[in-house]
Amino acid sequence: MAGLPAVWAAAFFALAMAAAYAGSLARIAKRACPSCTAVRAATESELAMRGLLEHAPVGIWQLDAAGSTVFANSRLRALFGGRAPAGLRQSGLQRNGGDGPFDIAPGEEREAVLPGADGREALRLQVAATPWPAEGGAGRLLSVLDVTPLRRAQARVEHLTEHDALTGLANREAFGCALGALAGAASGGLLLLLDLDHFRSANERFGHVVGDRLLREAAERLRGAVRPSDMVCRLGADEFAVLAFEAGPESALPLAGRVRSALRPPLRLDGLDLSISASIGIATAPRDGRDGPALLRAAELALHEAKANGRNAVCLFEPQMRERHEQRAALREAFVEALERGELEIHLQPQQDMERQVMVGAEALIRWKSSRLGRWVPPGEILPAANEGGVIQRLDRFVLQRAVALLAEWGDRPDAPATLAINISVSSLHDPGFAGEVAQALARAGVAPERLEIEIPEDLAIRDLPGVQKTLQALREVGVPLALDDFGGGHSGLPHVVRLPVQRLKLDRSIVAGLPEDAKALAVLRATISLARGMGIEVVGEGVETEAQAFALRRAGCHVMQGWLVARPMAPELLVPPSLALPAPGAQRVRA
Repeated sequence: MAGLPAVWAAAFFALAMAAAYAGSLARIAKRACPSCTAVRAATESELAMRGLLEHAPVGIWQLDAAGSTVFANSRLRALFGGRAPAGLRQSGLQRNGGDGPFDIAPGEEREAVLPGADGREALRLQVAATPWPAEGGAGRLLSVLDVTPLRRAQARVEHLTEHDALTGLANREAFGCALGALAGAASGGLLLLLDLDHFRSANERFGHVVGDRLLREAAERLRGAVRPSDMVCRLGADEFAVLAFEAGPESALPLAGRVRSALRPPLRLDGLDLSISASIGIATAPRDGRDGPALLRAAELALHEAKANGRNAVCLFEPQMRERHEQRAALREAFVEALERGELEIHLQPQQDMERQVMVGAEALIRWKSSRLGRWVPPGEILPAANEGGVIQRLDRFVLQRAVALLAEWGDRPDAPATLAINISVSSLHDPGFAGEVAQALARAGVAPERLEIEIPEDLAIRDLPGVQKTLQALREVGVPLALDDFGGGHSGLPHVVRLPVQRLKLDRSIVAGLPEDAKALAVLRATISLARGMGIEVVGEGVETEAQAFALRRAGCHVMQGWLVARPMAPELLVPPSLALPAPGAQRVRA
């Protein structure tokens, strides 16, 4: 594209030279024979060529030796607002990229700027000059081409190479350059990495148009929350970064606070109130990293900690995070290996009706003794390892197959749990084929669907219900009962229960732990029992450890309990011994 003006200039210089040649012939013919036919022919040729120049799509400007205008075609006059300037110096043209009037010598080609007037846009003009024979000395013939659209397009392309097309923020490439400058600056600075919380769910629920509006709004709010000297970038998807130059550690939390405050107000969009929050990880230069990659890694570790703390949180990098990250990486690798080697076990914790003193069900829980790590891995570390290792759905399938196998093995034994509950991740519930897999597994094993209970995460009603609604309905059509796990833990409330096709609510351990002294826990318990009764939903008290807790639950109307007071989790053969001698009905052994 850069060569286009030169091509046009060459073409019209040739045309102009032809006109000059025709004019010279006319003058010679007049001197030689004022009345001859040659004069008329030369004059007609000159007029024809002048007509071509007058209507040429590029500006043609003839100057005398003093730089005054001799001829200007219609295109040149249009460029200057309808009138030809008196001369080059009076034209108002300026040097591109510098101050002062524009000038050009014969044989040169350069760009000029014509400032806008009367609200008109400033023009970028490509000007080429060739010597022009004129009486009284050499003049110049200029070709003038408007390259404003070309330069505008080039600027747009250059902008897109460094900016995100959706939000207008600096993109990852520009971020990388600025990050190196921030890390290497003697005055230091801050790097904030942000992930919008639950953006994927909103994008899937409301569509990409709403998702894009949400991203643009977040970008605009971030720009307004930082200093003019700070740089806001979009790194991809819902990831953003803020580079605060010449800012010390003491500015980190105040800056994060301004960002969170800016994001907090709901976005009103097409009748929807969409909340915006972010997890934020912060690293300080040069303390946490003296080059770009090291500083970025520190901020990424801090962001990971913020997400692990429940999202909508701020975390500053600490050196101990590197050690924890290495430990998590080792745990993640060991877990993937454990799945391959069959190291995972299923333990069962019974659920007892405290009124009738009988076992009515059990929950399957994962237990793992790692040969690679040489220890039993606590349950709280297993699911994060599966998620980070990208094998959470494989874990769900393992639990499903093992639970169905146990139910098939027990058959209709009276000392076995009537139902066996398993925990299934939201990831598997997003899989449209999961309900079919459950149905096939039950059919192959000859197990009645009502004997397998699927527990779903407590915050599902807020985060992912629209995305998994079809799967939940399909499971109910299969005949599998559903339970809402850890209800009352803080994410969902009673109104959300009506949106879920569940048959059981499992009270969060934090509620049970507060019984009977905590008035708030008692209020939540009573409200839950009242709602559940009206909807025909059973309530299970989970994490029951004391007789006082059990008494408070029974008094409120909750009779099915699970916890150490009933029994600790145990291997399946301990709960249901592989023996032909069966105990009498109603005499199940559940305490351990």
